[in-house]
Amino acid sequence: MRKLFYTLISLLILASVVLSACQPAATDAPEPTTPPPTTAPTEAPPEEEPTEAPPEEPMVRYCDDGLEGETIYFYTQAGLTGALSTILGTSFVNALNDSIAEVNATGGVCGAEVKLILTDTQYDPEQEVATYQIHRGDTPPPVSIATYGSGASIALAPLLNEDKVTNFAAGLNAQAFYVPRNGYTVGVAPIYSDQFAGFMDFLVANWADIKPEGAGDEIVVGVAGWEGPFGAGATTTESLAYAESLGVTVLPLETYGLSAEADLVTPLQSLALQGANVYYNQALGFGTAQFIGTLRALELWDTAVIGGNVWSMNTDVLTVLGESAVAMNDMYGMFPWNWWNDTDVEGVQMATAAFEAGGYPAADKGVSYLTSYAGTFAWRDILEHAIDMFGYENLNGDTFFQAFQDLGTVSALGVFEYDVRGETRSPRQSQIRQAQFDGATIQFVKVQDWTELPDTTPPAE
Repeated sequence: MRKLFYTLISLLILASVVLSACQPAATDAPEPTTPPPTTAPTEAPPEEEPTEAPPEEPMVRYCDDGLEGETIYFYTQAGLTGALSTILGTSFVNALNDSIAEVNATGGVCGAEVKLILTDTQYDPEQEVATYQIHRGDTPPPVSIATYGSGASIALAPLLNEDKVTNFAAGLNAQAFYVPRNGYTVGVAPIYSDQFAGFMDFLVANWADIKPEGAGDEIVVGVAGWEGPFGAGATTTESLAYAESLGVTVLPLETYGLSAEADLVTPLQSLALQGANVYYNQALGFGTAQFIGTLRALELWDTAVIGGNVWSMNTDVLTVLGESAVAMNDMYGMFPWNWWNDTDVEGVQMATAAFEAGGYPAADKGVSYLTSYAGTFAWRDILEHAIDMFGYENLNGDTFFQAFQDLGTVSALGVFEYDVRGETRSPRQSQIRQAQFDGATIQFVKVQDWTELPDTTPPAE
């Protein structure tokens, strides 16, 4: 009976997957020195009238001059059409439009109006490069762009480093961020290898409480990911070495195609046969739904701890699962931002108000709307700081990034935080949340608060 139940769930999952796929430092003070001795005067000098210390030179704030009549462009490129467009959907576009409208309604950037330049690249690396090549010839050229995939992060990094243009990247590829050092690709979340290493810490610290019955003391992790750099992003040389230092066994990576028809039975069965008692997902959207559905159908879910990268824990997975969304119950995910249920956070309040005012469907209330909305305000703050420091006439990619580094960390309305201190290019703080069924819906419940993740930065080459 139980096997029949899970088989029915699997069929529902696979049906919904197919339907989804068809839809489009201050310096040290000098040490005091002792003056040489002098002969005491025979007569005291006349007292001088006290004078007030001259006022400090005020910091120049060019932003206060006002830039009314000027236009500043927010450049972003992503897949709006094509086979992969359903992964991200269009809610991030609504978020950008809504947040830019709010920025303009509250004074713009130093008085200048902000306009969105959004180009469809179909998540194709060649189109990502071609799009940027066009916009780098604009007058003025971009000071920053926003991208949404590992392919874009990798393909664009050399060009952006050469041009000194910041890429606010959701494709969290370690090589793009850190090889070479001091590049211009900046993550909206920790690199995938840091996330995976952080999950290993969580497993070791909590294994006695979370391990499945009969699992024993040894932690054996099987990772299944999409073919390509994203799917391999968790299991880098550095993260595997870190897992080994903890005594955790990580099996060789199993990959599967980036397709709603991909075979996950073979890779997951292979991991099971090798003794996996933890399964970690390195995919997103319908790939995560396939991962969940196949584990359920193979009756492996209750024999292991299930986890995944940041994009695994998102509303879009529940949308793909549809009526079988309860199948996600008990899955863990890395979670480097606050969520819609953190209603005391300013950015969550503002995004919620904008989302409700837009009348968007509940299925769009996911990570791409929340982080894209909040991220616009972080970009505004960096831009205004650059104009304050250097003047609008000197605004370019270099001065933008200098201002970014002068700030060091920049909060996106409290939803998440950028970190470009020193050679850092991605934040290293994350929560861990668990999908928990409350009797009606799946909620993402915090099981570990903000924690510093291990550093798995690759060596500079």
